[in-house]
Amino acid sequence: MTISATALRLTSDGVHLYMLRWGDHEERAVYGPYVGQAGIDFAALSDQYRRDRYAEKEATGEDYCSLSESDFVEWLVSKNILSTVETTDVDVWLNRSYDDAYIPKHWPKCPECDEGRGEKHFGAVRRSLNRVTKYRRCTECQHEWDHHEVANNSREPMLDDDGRDMLGACVPFAISKACGLDFADVLKVCQKHGWKQSAGMCPRDAAVAAQEMGYELALIDQYGGGTKSQPTLKQLIAGLARGRNYIVGVKNHWLAVVGGEVVDNVAATGAGRRVFDVYEVRKKQANAA
Repeated sequence: MTISATALRLTSDGVHLYMLRWGDHEERAVYGPYVGQAGIDFAALSDQYRRDRYAEKEATGEDYCSLSESDFVEWLVSKNILSTVETTDVDVWLNRSYDDAYIPKHWPKCPECDEGRGEKHFGAVRRSLNRVTKYRRCTECQHEWDHHEVANNSREPMLDDDGRDMLGACVPFAISKACGLDFADVLKVCQKHGWKQSAGMCPRDAAVAAQEMGYELALIDQYGGGTKSQPTLKQLIAGLARGRNYIVGVKNHWLAVVGGEVVDNVAATGAGRRVFDVYEVRKKQANAA
């Protein structure tokens, strides 16, 4: 039997308030409070309790005698060594609703309603570039502002955004890689010529966008058509000149071939895909005077 006690002095004449503990590990609990004199020797009393219980069982002819901490405490009370104390149980419920939520005054005011405050929120994560979108959302009207990207892992640098994580951006991505242009600049021009994330853009408009940026997309006739006789992506690359850059069209997708290597924003484009169109990327020639 293992029992321990914490005593708190109540009066100057030696009366203490006791909290008793017993049990092992997760089952260990605290019981009380009880009132008793200071300096109670619980170890000695437990030996006396054991002897008393053995004597009781022997007197009645019992074959077994069980001992327990709870019975020991009842024995202490019966001997007036400890006395119970009346207590009042109170249920405390902390209102954690947002009716009266903490809204720091150091958060910026909402530029839309001028009443709420801008709480920090995080949006889309682009782990391959170590980037996450950070912005403010109004606590009242839910208006969002100040969208910008920060490092998802603050201990690592943010990588340059080349568009590889943007859905539906295969056309501006392919143009930027094949022409050696910054993706953000290419995206702006493609948007002006009809690119939308939900629908992409058609090859004709993409060729116009490339011209505006100083490049021509010259369709190579012998590779066009997309019939079953046309080469796979792997077969095509083997026959392309390594010193030139190309844009290759497979079904519903564009990718770049730069120096004989595929540069693609979709990892799932297999080498066995049939080629529909092949464009050689050429620097646009200035008009002769």
